[in-house]
Amino acid sequence: MAKHRSNKKSIEIKSIKASNDAYYTALSARDIRAMQKVWTCASDNILIAPPSNPHVRVGWAAIKKNWETYWPSFDQYVVSMRVKRVNIGGPVAWVHGIETSKRRTKSGEATSGRNYGTNIFVHRNGRWLMVFHQAAEIPPLMKRLRRLRY
Repeated sequence: MAKHRSNKKSIEIKSIKASNDAYYTALSARDIRAMQKVWTCASDNILIAPPSNPHVRVGWAAIKKNWETYWPSFDQYVVSMRVKRVNIGGPVAWVHGIETSKRRTKSGEATSGRNYGTNIFVHRNGRWLMVFHQAAEIPPLMKRLRRLRY
């Protein structure tokens, strides 16, 4: 019985990671239609971004408007996450890890960064859908300390 439960949890973790990856794929592609497949697209969705000087967007309409305003300023925009942990509590799962981003504006300015990322998903109709995303900048001092530790 315990092995069956372990296999089911392993399958759920893979499914959650796939949903998490789909978020970053849609984000990097700047594809709002793909985003709509990842999120619940509800009035209780929350986005806290960008990582520096973050703003809180509540509700799918506000989140969608944020991206539609933000994305066009970039020629290149790539974000990925190295997942540190996936937690499951019934129909809710949360993922946290380190995001890596690379951006180049239309004027040619290139920037990159690393952030702490947290994503929360709910299980609905057999799928894990996002309800919350937060990106928090890793302060420069923390970056230096991490390099010394590894």
